[in-house]
Amino acid sequence: MPCLKILTNLPRSQIPNDFVNKILPLLARVVRKPESKFVCVVSGDCAISFGGQSTVPSAVATLESIGHLGLEENKIIGSEVTAFIEKELGIAPDNFFLSFYDIAGKDIVKGGVSFG
Repeated sequence: MPCLKILTNLPRSQIPNDFVNKILPLLARVVRKPESKFVCVVSGDCAISFGGQSTVPSAVATLESIGHLGLEENKIIGSEVTAFIEKELGIAPDNFFLSFYDIAGKDIVKGGVSFG
């Protein structure tokens, strides 16, 4: 169950209502898992500072997945997600930070049942 969490200083009103639906096909393609398995959360109006700059549009994100992450995969995912964030939210690549977490199934529970 991959999960993308995005925190941004953009006002919620500047995040398109269909943002999570639009990013899911991209995530499914680059992470190589079905759209139906993804969770995506976007939170606006966050206090964020990049190098002391808190007024420029910025975002930080984490992508958690059981597998399908690694050195080569992360390069592709990072490039595609960064380009999408720039296009859809107007956040420059230098103001977007993405962390990857390849987690074990035992560390995730959905519906009260562990994946491990």
